[in-house]
Amino acid sequence: MPRRLALTLIDIRVSFGATVALDGVSLDVRSGEIVGLLGPNGSGKSTALAVAAGILDPLSGTVAAGGIRRDTQPAEYAKKIGLVPQEPALYDELSAEANLTFFGRLYGLSGYELNCRVATALDRVRMMDRALDRVGTLSGGMKQRINLACALIHDPPLLLLDEPTAALDPKSRDLLFADLHRLREAGHAVLLTTHHLDEAEYGCDRIAVLEKGRIVAEGKPSDLVRHAPTDRPILYGQLRENVAHFFVKGLRKRLEAGVELEITGRRLRLSAESQDQLGRALGLILSDGIHLETFHTPPGRLDKLMRPSAVPVAQGEPCDAS
Repeated sequence: MPRRLALTLIDIRVSFGATVALDGVSLDVRSGEIVGLLGPNGSGKSTALAVAAGILDPLSGTVAAGGIRRDTQPAEYAKKIGLVPQEPALYDELSAEANLTFFGRLYGLSGYELNCRVATALDRVRMMDRALDRVGTLSGGMKQRINLACALIHDPPLLLLDEPTAALDPKSRDLLFADLHRLREAGHAVLLTTHHLDEAEYGCDRIAVLEKGRIVAEGKPSDLVRHAPTDRPILYGQLRENVAHFFVKGLRKRLEAGVELEITGRRLRLSAESQDQLGRALGLILSDGIHLETFHTPPGRLDKLMRPSAVPVAQGEPCDAS
């Protein structure tokens, strides 16, 4: 049975001065699925999420959630969405429960209904046992789960997450995606941004790849992999500790042409034009004193979509626009 549309973006255009951030982006998200916006920094994915969240007004185009247009019914539109920003938007001096109560009141909840919603949201992210703990004492992963609970307090059909795992360790990332998968099974729609290819491939049901403000590929991960160009060898790693930005910048200058190195927090992504070149680049990185706790070469091949000029757009299943 076709699933209902939770979010519709039609021909969205956004510019910042002479810079075109979104150039005619159209996308839909259905109930019961996780859609990832994948792309490098500056591709437009966070701008698209900001438009969907009501934070940024597009120059043109249509934005609707569950059939409610943002431009004509902004208050009703806001009730349809829950936003999880990249940095937890929480009050450290308040308990987890008090944070949820505060945000629930902003949505007009009170009394018994509010208490039930707080308990339900905490239970959904498996944080009931930390309900009375001050948020400032929680780990980064726990804060992000409370952040997610706050977005769920009014039980919206659509969740929007901006790079939700950017500062999380692998275990916390896995726990967060486990929460998202449970919400998907309960019928919620999820739209998230990421530039981590493994996250997009294994955490999302459908992916839209953005490049310079345009969607250049869209579909299920398996479909995109099947139609994508030839692989570049790639390696993912988990660093023992954070590395200074200036150090990474200097290291990039010493790598061979054709090698791409990205370090975000303690996560490393390294790709090259050949396996030999990848091995030489890894040797140089290790000899410079960067310590890798773990690393792996994934069986998936979404890394090639970062060069997507030859990738056809995959068509999704039909949906009920009502």
